[in-house]
Amino acid sequence: MTETAPLRAAIVGLGRWGQNLVRANAGNPASALRFTHAATRSPAKAQDFCRDQGLALLPGLDAVLQEGRVDAVVLATPHSQHGAQIRRAAQAGKHVFVEKPLTLELAEAESALAAAQAAGVALCVGFNRRFLPAFQALAGQLEAGALGRALHVEGAFSGDFGYHYSDQMWRGDDRENPAGGMAAMGIHVLDAMIALLGPVRRVSAISRRAAVSAQLKDVTSVMLDFESGATGSLSTLMATAGFWRLHVFGSQGWAQMPDQATLITSDLSGRQERRAFDPCDSLAQELDAFARKARSDRPYPVSPLQALQGVAAMEAIAISAAADAEWTQVARPATSISDATA
Repeated sequence: MTETAPLRAAIVGLGRWGQNLVRANAGNPASALRFTHAATRSPAKAQDFCRDQGLALLPGLDAVLQEGRVDAVVLATPHSQHGAQIRRAAQAGKHVFVEKPLTLELAEAESALAAAQAAGVALCVGFNRRFLPAFQALAGQLEAGALGRALHVEGAFSGDFGYHYSDQMWRGDDRENPAGGMAAMGIHVLDAMIALLGPVRRVSAISRRAAVSAQLKDVTSVMLDFESGATGSLSTLMATAGFWRLHVFGSQGWAQMPDQATLITSDLSGRQERRAFDPCDSLAQELDAFARKARSDRPYPVSPLQALQGVAAMEAIAISAAADAEWTQVARPATSISDATA
């Protein structure tokens, strides 16, 4: 594949989020990725969308993997299916972009990543908040030492998603969404924290159902202990108005994202600076970055090791929440997994 050739991709899963990914990519004519095919478990519901988007609708993943005109698959499927689907796609020589979470268990994530690396295909996880200019500016402040030593991080991501789910939907299934809103929203904040402060050593979580009709736990609160010595707290609710916040405290000041397009910083004197950033389509950007990683090995913001560290922390949060444990140790990813393809 040449540098200028588009990566021909099939979207697998055409629910609300799969359609969002297709629309976002269509709005970026310069993208290195082009959706050409689609597969979904309810093809009758997707016919009009596929026609409007110019997608060839295939009967399932098997057909996608056998299609020679498809270079990559984009998975917007139930979380528990990701591991097996990634391994199958890698065996077929297809690059893989997978919506977060990569998997629900570390062992499954390691197996999927090992399969992709053995096949020589790219595997990228969809953490689109990494592409927010405000987050990149916050990370730059920390990396440059402007905040001093990182001491503590606080994060929150909430919405009313839980009111729209039922037990008959996979997104309303507690087995697909352990610890409530973590898989839908909180995992984005967790990934941002790992990007800024490194791996998590242990967690303590409380998760309960308070307001929604589905079996989901809609209120989740997590305490985090990072290997660096920093501490953290994370909350994610599925039954309230939309809310986002990420706040890093350092020995020389702090930096806060009160929303996804603003960064406020303060030094020790209390002098504050507020910066507003232009809106960006982070979904379109992550798909373009995936395609450039696949065709020319350009770096992707979420490294393989960070992806594994996120799954490990997510799994520990689910275990802690289910057991109501005081602290749960986070497993260490296998050292045999290479992080060289970041």
